[in-house]
Amino acid sequence: YAEKNTDSELDEALFLSGKNTTLTRLYYSASDVSYVAKEYSALSPNTEKKEWTDINEISENVRNAFIAAEDREFYSHPGFNFKRTVYALFNTVFHVTDKFGASTITQQVIKNISGDKEQTFSRKLNEIIRAIKIEKRHTKDEILELYLNIVPMGYNISGVGLASEYYFGKSPSELSFSEGATLAGITNAPAKYNPYDNPSDCLKKRNNILYAMLECGFINEDEYQKSKSEPLDLKEKQPLAPSVNSWFVDTVCDDVCSDLSSKLSISNDAARLLLNNGGLSIYTTVKPEVQASLENYFEDLNNFPSEVSDGLDFSMIITDSHTGYVVGIVGNVGKKTKNRILNHTEVPHIPGSTLKPIALYAPLLDVGKINWASVFDDVPVKVTEDGENAKVYPRNSPDVYDGLINVTNALRVSKNTVAVRLYELLGKERIFNILTKDYGFDTIERGKKLANGTTVTDLDVSPLALGQLSYGVPLRRLTEAYSVLASYGELKPAKTYLSVYDSKGNLLLSNDRMGKKIISDSTAKIMNMLLRRVVDTGTAKKITLKEIIDTAGKTGTSGSDKDRLFVGYTPYYTAGIWCGYDGENRSIGSFSVSHLEIWDSVMHDVHKYVLSEVTEREGFNVDGLLYLPYCRDSGEMYAQSCLFDMRSSRLEYGYFTAENKPLGICSVHVSKLCDPITKKPVKLGETVENPIIISFLDIEKRDLPPEIKVLDSEYILPSLEEPKGQEGENEENIIFIKKWIYNLKKIRRKKTT
Repeated sequence: YAEKNTDSELDEALFLSGKNTTLTRLYYSASDVSYVAKEYSALSPNTEKKEWTDINEISENVRNAFIAAEDREFYSHPGFNFKRTVYALFNTVFHVTDKFGASTITQQVIKNISGDKEQTFSRKLNEIIRAIKIEKRHTKDEILELYLNIVPMGYNISGVGLASEYYFGKSPSELSFSEGATLAGITNAPAKYNPYDNPSDCLKKRNNILYAMLECGFINEDEYQKSKSEPLDLKEKQPLAPSVNSWFVDTVCDDVCSDLSSKLSISNDAARLLLNNGGLSIYTTVKPEVQASLENYFEDLNNFPSEVSDGLDFSMIITDSHTGYVVGIVGNVGKKTKNRILNHTEVPHIPGSTLKPIALYAPLLDVGKINWASVFDDVPVKVTEDGENAKVYPRNSPDVYDGLINVTNALRVSKNTVAVRLYELLGKERIFNILTKDYGFDTIERGKKLANGTTVTDLDVSPLALGQLSYGVPLRRLTEAYSVLASYGELKPAKTYLSVYDSKGNLLLSNDRMGKKIISDSTAKIMNMLLRRVVDTGTAKKITLKEIIDTAGKTGTSGSDKDRLFVGYTPYYTAGIWCGYDGENRSIGSFSVSHLEIWDSVMHDVHKYVLSEVTEREGFNVDGLLYLPYCRDSGEMYAQSCLFDMRSSRLEYGYFTAENKPLGICSVHVSKLCDPITKKPVKLGETVENPIIISFLDIEKRDLPPEIKVLDSEYILPSLEEPKGQEGENEENIIFIKKWIYNLKKIRRKKTT
């Protein structure tokens, strides 16, 4: 199939696949793709083989009914009807009637197997040429046989064999004139002419086809009158046995169809036909125990907050941390009752802070612009006037400013102020290229002009630093991006299948999308330890999986709390989870069971299998890294002055490379002799009993409105603080004076400008 370059050759391949009676099957395999461990699932699990009816098993009554209804000159034309085609072209130009079809049965076969239904003159001309070539390769009976086996018959039934059994409880060889005409009528508009749902329309259509059979000489006047007077003698309507695929089967089938369409240059509909009819063997990446754990958990609504009944939804995807392969997936909460329904792992959602590790921290670590201990000032980047108050950007969540904070703690509690400063340090173009070119995020917009004249762009601080992308990113793609961290610097494609073979054992598709190196091993190792702290004591501290296996990850929330995400990983599995209201622009609010707890429960379950099979559990590898002390307020080497900070010792340890480690001695702390009661520095010539040593933060004064509280302000060297009120003044007077001084400064700045 891969070598088919022309439409006619593709049509021939699809024509032959339509006659294939081997069922397409999916398999999961061991590490060696050639070794089939076990059949996983079939597209039609209720049947052992596809329903195919030979033409000599189809009553002549049925064949004549379809020929009379669809193509009276079928056995005489070369694949198209010249006269009707000319009439159809005339009607297209002059719009004589709304209903005029010129497609022959052969052309309808081409349309059905190719999936090409575009209403254009060039498409129609191409269809005619392809029909002529099909007619040269196959007999009329072969073409009619394929048509009668793939024609849609309502209720997702294809072919007259299944339809005759479903509607009449008979084989197609036993059908009468009226029954054959009924089936021929259904195919014209399965919903409108369905005999169960619209019996009157069905009868009218049936009788029209019986009259066409009379005109063609297929029946005589007596047979026509008798058949026309017969009631619809239908079998009692039976519910079709549902053939509902798992979330994984739906996903892998979509992936295979997409790749078939791309590789063979055919429509997705044609690829779907080849998938269903081709008797393919698809070797997947699924781990059945993981998929079962996911589906069992998500089908039980007791595992979720009561708000799921009001539209709150969740989705989750799990990949192998070593290979990146998708091993389990669920698209939403509850038992799956249909195929190919909305899968929330495949549609874009706003990633929020889950974007920060891959867009900001890892790239800056990789080029040596920051390290584990690098310190930033956790204060608003921008302050503007807003009436009586000041408007600040960005705000943290929660709305707290710590002051001096290092990289590890900024990431641990997801500081937006630091993210904005990292954005400025790296640059929007570099971040944009990392996300689009390195990670392949194709939902990020450089600049898209909308119909109303506005432009959507993600080249800004809010999308790139805070993850508030215009259209978001699919959870599957986001989880794939985290494979860079879990697999020590290499992006591993989130594949659902490895190879596809046709019914004769020929290789049809090889999923050879390779991984690529994005960051260095050492950067990934440091990021793993940084994100481990997020789970240990940070925004994801609810995760208990860390108690049995090394666990790291990052939380994220959209700006208006419409999406909540977490992507976490262990040395064995990487998993992403999303929650939000299904199809609604609605804030999530609070509920009884968080997405973190759901992630934790599922991952505990799936790790039971893998951990029971290993004698020694893997941990995050830190080989080659240096574990060094530093001052958490300066990011420099620890000094004696760091011991005497009023908050106790400021010593911390972190992971570094030999090329990117703390340099110099702490220059932020300055030690002073202080009054043991007031904790203020002793002035020159002042006598104090039993003075103590206190180290203060020797940093420049922050020019902020007084209502913005920064937690480390009380530890700044007093001489650098704002002037204090006179002793005895109350708090209101102090705040008034601070605001007066701040406003006076703004007036002076304006005059200077």
